[in-house]
Amino acid sequence: MTNSRWEILLDGLVKRALFWSPLRSYLLYKYRYAFTPGQLARLTLLATEAAAADGDFCEIGCYRGYTTVFLNRHLDAIAPAKRYWAIDTFGGFVAADVTHEQAVRGKSGREERRALDKFTVNSRAWFEANLRANGITRVRTHAAAVQDFDFPADTRLCFALLDVDLYLPTVAGLAKLWPRLAPGGLVVVDDCQADHVYDGSRQAVEEFCAQHGIGYELVETKLAVLRKPRG
Repeated sequence: MTNSRWEILLDGLVKRALFWSPLRSYLLYKYRYAFTPGQLARLTLLATEAAAADGDFCEIGCYRGYTTVFLNRHLDAIAPAKRYWAIDTFGGFVAADVTHEQAVRGKSGREERRALDKFTVNSRAWFEANLRANGITRVRTHAAAVQDFDFPADTRLCFALLDVDLYLPTVAGLAKLWPRLAPGGLVVVDDCQADHVYDGSRQAVEEFCAQHGIGYELVETKLAVLRKPRG
């Protein structure tokens, strides 16, 4: 439905008022993705590859839903019937996971402590409002740490984006995702660059692959791709 003349006029007046107010920064466009354009492009290619396999899409570690909206818009074009799971604490990192990073993995510097305090200004309501604002309706949202979440027994996945940053939740995520991955499906683990505050993800990937005798491909600097072979 198109906007009426008065709705267009009112929209323009409100935006002009905001532009000249102290709230101006909230009106201006900001690039909010934690991925470069190249990384987003690679995610769309990987999603397209995975969509040919059986099963649902899944994202663990969604924050406010920017990447969720991006991938679902892509699904609208390539596989509109696919379901999409979104799992997040919607309140930042789990305290025990942060303690492990600091006490066991040595992430106790000032900048590291700041990074481990991120993502707390968020909520499930905020995430779901972003989905509604973009017309996204296929997403099944669950507020939980990955360690505490269990898929229904019959769940099959073709694609999973695991973006939980730290070692312990990445270990838990891989253990829950890989058995549910259909042949031809794949898991993408974010933040797998070396020598980074969130390099617990990479350690978890390397250990998981060594334990299960599988390989992974590191693409676009920080995305680890684990593929389930066909047949």
